[in-house]
Amino acid sequence: MFIPPGSNLPPGLENDLQLALGMVEALTNNATVAFIVCDLRHLVSYINLTFVELFGWSTQDIIGRPNPVVPPSLWPVFTSQLEALGYTVTATETLRQRKDGSLFPASESVMPIRNQSGQAVAYCCIIRNITVRKQAELALKMSEQRYKSLFEQNPDIVFSLGLNGELTSANDSLRRISGYHPQELIGKQVMDVVQIEDGDKVRQRFIDTKLQCQPQSIETSVLHKNGSRLHLQNIMLPIVIDEEVVGVYCIAKDITKQKEAEATIHYLAYHDTLTGLPNRRRFNESIRLSIENASANRSKLAVLLIDLDNFKQINDSYGHAAGDRVLESVAERLKAEAVSGCMAARMGGDEFTVLLTEVQEEEAVAAAAGRLIDSLCQPVAFGAVQLDVTPSIGIAMYPIHGTDADTLLMHADTAMYRVKTEGKNGYCLYSDKEA
Repeated sequence: MFIPPGSNLPPGLENDLQLALGMVEALTNNATVAFIVCDLRHLVSYINLTFVELFGWSTQDIIGRPNPVVPPSLWPVFTSQLEALGYTVTATETLRQRKDGSLFPASESVMPIRNQSGQAVAYCCIIRNITVRKQAELALKMSEQRYKSLFEQNPDIVFSLGLNGELTSANDSLRRISGYHPQELIGKQVMDVVQIEDGDKVRQRFIDTKLQCQPQSIETSVLHKNGSRLHLQNIMLPIVIDEEVVGVYCIAKDITKQKEAEATIHYLAYHDTLTGLPNRRRFNESIRLSIENASANRSKLAVLLIDLDNFKQINDSYGHAAGDRVLESVAERLKAEAVSGCMAARMGGDEFTVLLTEVQEEEAVAAAAGRLIDSLCQPVAFGAVQLDVTPSIGIAMYPIHGTDADTLLMHADTAMYRVKTEGKNGYCLYSDKEA
């Protein structure tokens, strides 16, 4: 402990300061915070070991010298503030400079050292290095900002649910994608407001997320606020605090366009683009499935193969636009004639098929073929021209004329060509004579 020489303190004050410094040294030398004691002229009287370690100055460097913590240029202001505050300053955060010039964040407070008369004879600065705390605060702030950015800027719907399924937070993507403003749903059971397809499955995924504390995913279809349908890919994540699940985070990705594109691709894969009828691929799958069912049920089915007579002449005389109009008209009429258990398809060119699955007798098949001829023989309007169309229809029945799709189609084709050779515009049921 040291009282600077030439301090010119009155004998009483000098003794008081010496006593006070002895008490400070005993209390602070092993403290984890830095202590520096200065007289009222800012000359250093005492520093503890933590001060030496924190700032890098030894006792020989600064005892009896001006307080190095406060730059000399700030002494007038520092002195006036201390006097105004009665040499008492509560913890204040600031930057302090070490002997090597490096800076560190500090929490600093000042308290007076008084004699028995209550007169301030010195002051003590208590300095705590808060670098670790500041780093933790910065890391927390950055984490919060990252989460906030992930939450607010996420193009997907991000929301949280309480343990009872009530909405507790949601980003603006909820409004943008679903039409519902977050404030409309906060505190409410989402599934009580938003119409969700497979709601029971969604509820079960929510429960599984809570109970198993494991992420869950599910695709679902919901209604936009305007009534349009949305397809969402949902991921549910447990919110865990202190090893306890307190809620569920949900991320819902709008996959409506993807689903629409998939549906379009699937439709194009199984349908004719000109007429909208099922195509050869779809027909082949359907007839194979129908044969399996007929075999299991010991029932019959019929395949009608339709070829338009003189279609090439229409194309050559009036152009492909006229031919397309004929094909479209034929498709419309086939659709109109379709009944339960009936499927029409375009196989390619001017060739169509009709699959009848709910027939047992040849007479019923013949009657259906007759109705088709009556419908298809009606002229097709193309501008000011009436185009005459007639069909040739070949028929094969399962299991009489074949037990597989290829055989039935081959025999129907054989019967159809018999119609062609006998004058067209009619139908013919396959018989073994054509074999």
